[in-house]
Amino acid sequence: MSRTGHSMICSVLTAKDLESFVDTYKIPKRLSPTLPGPDESAECRQDRIVLYTMSFSSCGVQYPLSPFKIALLRHFGVHFSQLHPLGFMRVVHFELSCVVVSGEPYVPCFACFIN
Repeated sequence: MSRTGHSMICSVLTAKDLESFVDTYKIPKRLSPTLPGPDESAECRQDRIVLYTMSFSSCGVQYPLSPFKIALLRHFGVHFSQLHPLGFMRVVHFELSCVVVSGEPYVPCFACFIN
């Protein structure tokens, strides 16, 4: 158990897996992607964020995030790692639908869409 009372979530990736993940999803090297140490839990801190690789493969995440997605995260006060893959797919679907009808995705409109 961690100090917060939750089970530790440990990384199962190898260094080669991380390198492949970074290349596949075009994560900028300047973000210094690293794996947690063997006795280190995967939790967000002030100096880092945690990404769950399964979320990327199941919902088509691409970096850098679009300005709409960043504005949406800020509006709702959540971190990317707090999104469920199905919720993120809903965001992607909304954004693509707006683009298809020649519109810009708009955060207040999305808020109405999900209610």
